[in-house]
Amino acid sequence: MDIQTIKVATRTETGKGAARRRRVKGEIPAVVYGEGAESLPIVINTKAFGVLLHGGQGEHAIVQLEVEGKPDLGGPSMLKDVQHHPIRNQVMHADFQRIALDKVIQTHIPIKLVGRCVGIVEGGVPDQHMRELNIECLPLEVPEHFEIDITDITIGGRLHVSDLVTPEGMRILTEDDRTIISIHAPRVVEEAVTEGEAVEGEEATETAAAEESES
Repeated sequence: MDIQTIKVATRTETGKGAARRRRVKGEIPAVVYGEGAESLPIVINTKAFGVLLHGGQGEHAIVQLEVEGKPDLGGPSMLKDVQHHPIRNQVMHADFQRIALDKVIQTHIPIKLVGRCVGIVEGGVPDQHMRELNIECLPLEVPEHFEIDITDITIGGRLHVSDLVTPEGMRILTEDDRTIISIHAPRVVEEAVTEGEAVEGEEATETAAAEESES
């Protein structure tokens, strides 16, 4: 996996007022921590950060931070947390964790379902319970997504984490008994059966009433 380089700058002002001024200028306040070094307050260009978030790894991206004027403070880092405005969904702050490329990390990757599912072709209704997996591997071996073939799942079937086959060097940390996707029987059929039973019940009631009146 190629690591994207993102340019940042250090900041000295902290607090809500300073952060608000940064966002008005088109910058996002952030912090870098970990690997035994002191926390470093930084700012990132809003557009550049948006490009990063819309990449394959999204809010779990691994990047090479390049600190303006201070190259010794940069290095590989993992995006750990992104804070959004509760209403506007605007990015308010971001946290980066320093990492070593020769040490395993824990991160999340999106799930990508592929294949022409038998159950869906037969009219079943898919229910995807999980959208990402928690994994452990070396930073350069983190894939953009985990591809899962759902071709053979039939109506009433389901796929669990324990059914997955992981590539060498990767370990899935998500619980084995978690369901990834299940295929339910089509609801229209169930409703039709229920309506049919209701009609039969009404007919039986009307027949009984007619017989009672004749007697």
